Amino acid sequence: MILLEHLIKLVLASFIGFLVGLERSSRKGSPIGVGTTSNLTTGVCLLTIISANCLPGSDPSRLIANIITAIGFLCGGVIFTKPTDDDTNDQDVVGLTTGATLFSLAGIGIAIGLGYYWLAIITTVIIELNILASRLIKRVRKREE
Repeated sequence: MILLEHLIKLVLASFIGFLVGLERSSRKGSPIGVGTTSNLTTGVCLLTIISANCLPGSDPSRLIANIITAIGFLCGGVIFTKPTDDDTNDQDVVGLTTGATLFSLAGIGIAIGLGYYWLAIITTVIIELNILASRLIKRVRKREE
């Protein structure tokens, strides 16, 4: 029974990562896609399951804290600056939404690994709504320019 529960957790984490990755990969030039997001969410879920269930007498929060640190490092790698399209010396920051999405997916993986399925599903819906609203706002701003 425990193996089936862990399998459900891993499949749900992978599926949620896949859904978010599907949306992100639809954006031209997005540095993350289905493979990145589903693997990240599944891997974090697995580490959380191991931490919470397979290490008797251990404190799961220690491994979870290290997961968050590692994900922060990964997220920092997708955020960079690029020169603006105009003739100024200004620079645009790109990758912030990607980094935030990866960080959020790590939280979702932890939630699923600890058995908080509905919290993970609701968070996924909120993330998707935030990304869609952000796209809508950007389109409106471009039309106004």
